[in-house]
Amino acid sequence: MTFLAGRVLLALVAAVPQGTLQDARIHIAIAGGTARVVARYRVTDAGDSIRLNAMRVASQQTAFDRQFRDPWLRLDTLPGLFRLTAAGRGRAIALELRYTVSGDLSRIPLFVPEAPTTAGQSRVTILVDGLAAERVARFVVPRFIRDPGGAWRAAPDHLPSLVALVQPESGVPVPELAQWSVLLIAIGGTLAWMLAQLAARRRT
Repeated sequence: MTFLAGRVLLALVAAVPQGTLQDARIHIAIAGGTARVVARYRVTDAGDSIRLNAMRVASQQTAFDRQFRDPWLRLDTLPGLFRLTAAGRGRAIALELRYTVSGDLSRIPLFVPEAPTTAGQSRVTILVDGLAAERVARFVVPRFIRDPGGAWRAAPDHLPSLVALVQPESGVPVPELAQWSVLLIAIGGTLAWMLAQLAARRRT
């Protein structure tokens, strides 16, 4: 998991931001072992194109509604990553994605544009419905509020790469796994620095 997260992180860090994510509206409908995702985006000042990335989880199957045969829209399947490239259509791009995730729903991937949000101007909303109360995870990402009707709503400052709202059937919860990954990376970086310092002293 840490290795996969590292590869995805490197791919995202290497990307150059394009435009501004003005609006992102995500609706996830959960039914049994499937999650139906409808995602709508609006990106301003996108230039010639905009790329959106979503992680690929080995314990999941992702089915897209469209075949991506349009010349202005291309989907690439990379190691641990889906990458969608949409050609620019003027100063703003409006895009809608529909896909179904089945299998392990403890991490529902979202496509995140390579475009930052702007505080006070960008709008990000996530709505999840169809999830029974007994299936809600102890730790959720991002922060959700439950409506009286039973739906879950979130309005984070930035669009997350995943929704962790469904309780995992087994294994470590997503937030705890992320904390351990960060800790292991920090320990590895410290050890590498100490070894480099020791090698430098031996050369002097």
